[in-house]
Amino acid sequence: MSIETTIRDLISENVEGFDGSMLKADASFMDAGLDSLDLATVFLEVQEAFDVVIAEGDEEKYDTLEKLVAYVEAAKA
Repeated sequence: MSIETTIRDLISENVEGFDGSMLKADASFMDAGLDSLDLATVFLEVQEAFDVVIAEGDEEKYDTLEKLVAYVEAAKA
């Protein structure tokens, strides 16, 4: 399973009523309807799933699926 697919699944599993498969890769999470609590939960799940660390305060750098996937790919390389 790809990193992007896994993150989409994590979003679907942790954000009630949100289908991660429908999220445009370059759309802002906030513009797509996720709130700050949703994002905090998703980032925690991503960190756990991929054994990476998103430094506190860096969350705003990864405001789209595309950016979050790129970060995880780079961290895993």
